[in-house]
Amino acid sequence: MRIFSAGVLSTIFSLAIAPGVRAQQLKPGTLHDFECYVQAAEQRMSARQAFLLADSNSALDAKLVNGRRIETVEGNGSNPHKVAGGLIFDWIGSVFIAGVKLDRTVRMLQDYDHRAQYFSETISASKLLCRRGDNQFHYSMRLKEPAVIDVESDVIWEQVDPHRWRCRSYSTEVQAVGKDKGYLRRLYSYWRFSEAESGVYVEGETITMSDQFGSLMRGLGSMMGINPEKSLRHSLDSMRETLQKPGQQFPSPPTGRPECGEPYHPEGCAVQSGH
Repeated sequence: MRIFSAGVLSTIFSLAIAPGVRAQQLKPGTLHDFECYVQAAEQRMSARQAFLLADSNSALDAKLVNGRRIETVEGNGSNPHKVAGGLIFDWIGSVFIAGVKLDRTVRMLQDYDHRAQYFSETISASKLLCRRGDNQFHYSMRLKEPAVIDVESDVIWEQVDPHRWRCRSYSTEVQAVGKDKGYLRRLYSYWRFSEAESGVYVEGETITMSDQFGSLMRGLGSMMGINPEKSLRHSLDSMRETLQKPGQQFPSPPTGRPECGEPYHPEGCAVQSGH
């Protein structure tokens, strides 16, 4: 599903599509089950009283701040979660980045044109395609793992208060480059950022879906670091390394890009026709 306004259609048609790329279509039952899972997950996130897991878990807070560790936990019981024709992986990762400020963190993450520079382990190219004000961005990236995959995502940012931000990112297009192994069908992520006196807490929850064969292959390849948990760890580690790099500058989001259309949001757990 594209979320561009009419004025950006010429930009879309001017983009070259790499040889061997084809859209990954989901069966209605698979999409329905995935969106039901996402709807329940978002309700769980909204109902959570603590902004961060570390806010209500002193042991976790100590590991992040004193131990300088990256911690991951399954977001909704044991992974994977089986749906019709696919498997869902739901992981939450946390890190504390000492010595940085919240505005610097947000500015780096909104620099979509240079994500390949900041997250070089997992991304080989990225481009901001459109924006709408200061809170909605739509960008493309080429992932290196679990395979070479082109993903377009719609991102909405929200400032909760002067010391806290959150954002949600939904993949709107997922295309394998070359042979499609079914490693990735959907990539949704939910991020929370909280500024403390000595640094910034970052917490991200990623909900990804593979088809059943792709999930099996990812399991066999987990020792090579191509599973969703390790990808999340790589992202948090790269974020920390980039933000703490001396002299690293991050530009403000560029002006003059096409204006995005209405924000994308999953349809939710609608009743399937014929049931």
